[in-house]
Amino acid sequence: MTDPQMGKRAPLQFGLDLDYRDPSSVGNVKNIWEKNRHHHLTILALAYALTGNKQYAEAVEEQLLSWVEQNPFPIGVNWTSSLEFGVRLISWVWIERLLRGTSSHKHLFGEGGALWSMIYWHQWLITQHYSHGSSANNHLIGEMAGLFIAASVWPVFPESAQWQSLARKILEREVSQQTFPCGLNREQAFSYQIFALEFFLLAGLEAEWLKAPFSDNYQDWVRRMLEVIPLVVDVGGNLPQYGDGDDGMALQLRPLGSSRLHWLFRLGRQWLNAHVPLPSNNSGVLAATVIGSNAEDKVGEVKPVQGSIGFNDPGLFVLASRRGESDEVLCLADAGLLGYLSIAAHGHADALSFTLNVGGVPIIVDPGTYVYHADPQKRAYFRSTKAHNTVVVDGVDQSEPAGTFLWTRQAQAKVLSWQETPDGGVLVAEHDGYTRLPNQVIHRRRLALEGKRLEIIDELLSVAPGLNQGGVHDFQWRLHFSPLCQVTLKENFCQVSWQGGSLGIYLDNQLEWILAHGEQEAGWYSRGFNLKEATYTLSGSARTTTPMSLKNYLDLSDED
Repeated sequence: MTDPQMGKRAPLQFGLDLDYRDPSSVGNVKNIWEKNRHHHLTILALAYALTGNKQYAEAVEEQLLSWVEQNPFPIGVNWTSSLEFGVRLISWVWIERLLRGTSSHKHLFGEGGALWSMIYWHQWLITQHYSHGSSANNHLIGEMAGLFIAASVWPVFPESAQWQSLARKILEREVSQQTFPCGLNREQAFSYQIFALEFFLLAGLEAEWLKAPFSDNYQDWVRRMLEVIPLVVDVGGNLPQYGDGDDGMALQLRPLGSSRLHWLFRLGRQWLNAHVPLPSNNSGVLAATVIGSNAEDKVGEVKPVQGSIGFNDPGLFVLASRRGESDEVLCLADAGLLGYLSIAAHGHADALSFTLNVGGVPIIVDPGTYVYHADPQKRAYFRSTKAHNTVVVDGVDQSEPAGTFLWTRQAQAKVLSWQETPDGGVLVAEHDGYTRLPNQVIHRRRLALEGKRLEIIDELLSVAPGLNQGGVHDFQWRLHFSPLCQVTLKENFCQVSWQGGSLGIYLDNQLEWILAHGEQEAGWYSRGFNLKEATYTLSGSARTTTPMSLKNYLDLSDED
């Protein structure tokens, strides 16, 4: 298997001994794994099911037979990750369903079919090497969903009932363990909210068809995961971006460019009576119809989201004015934990950061993820404090990184007050990430949205005030803009414009302000995994003593 981006061919050696994290050996392993999840083959199988054109079925057969030949058990990079086994099993289940009645189905899944040995070993390896301990995050969910679905659909092996029971037990446990009571995912990475939800929903539907449903408690947690999503999505349907995101999917049966949410909303309404909006213009109908819950949608019209809302358990707060209107202002602020479990694998050092969407357009953004193993320097930047809309002290991260998916000392954020107001909201919070520095520093931030004005007050405080000065520190205040924006800076005023709107930022004159664009540690945005583009970062710097107070505000009333 060759990574086309880096030109590296992964060695054919015992898979579990292969270090897939080493780009010098395997290249960018995500490039290899994504194609080997066989999402493209579920689309080809769906094309056959919709058209009856056997060329699509034959293309699936040809590629799967080639895959079996090139990936002998247990050799190579496709035998290294239990999550990949789980996702691939789900793809194969749907390929098998969609190709029924064809000679290709007989060759692949009939008696003596080419895939049965692979299907067995995928399930067996999951049971032997599923994620545990500090790594039992979304990977464990995907592994168990794949195992449950495969063992349920194909109960043909002596261990099938045992495998199904194990997977059901773990999924029942993890749905609450990895989800906050409000419904948001504990990894503090919204991309994994959707990824985990897909697995839980697909496994739950399989159990319904077996007439052996998951518990009411399981279904309630999945419903919560669905119903929280509209509360954090802007009027344009843009999903929040915070923490890691690698665009992973549990199953691909959607048209190119279609909504990631709408098929989930349709299935959630039908299966769980989830109170989520019914998508318009038949969006999501194809995947929802193919998967099908065989239940009538009785939910009816769901009232639109109104105003600001706070989620105390994950520490996420939505400050909004004109919610749901064409001129909506939506600020999403983070005052929560770094991430899930002891290593917080998919969290970013983004305490007290925020994003701002105006009229359904992202303006002030979280720069995203871009990459995992393939570029350690860029991996470090994109999850750093410098890459977020907050304050950097002495050039270091709020939390201490110790590896690609590992944080050691983690900043603890604390909400001091939260108030929803008729035209916005006020959040006051602080974090202790910089108390590890000499002359310990607390960062406290007040975000106040009132209509078209967002005020940001930052205080850099000494832990032990009154004992002379708190010491000299380098402070840096950062904002990152969407590539959709044109940004200019003149002295202490920053003008931001985009198609259909503009805002002005009035900047504290205690700092020296600059605009960066495409530099080493500023001016980058990633709209999806493996993608990056230059954009503007506004940065204000000062070397001074604590305590220090900064006041900046954004005004959407300003015109070009």
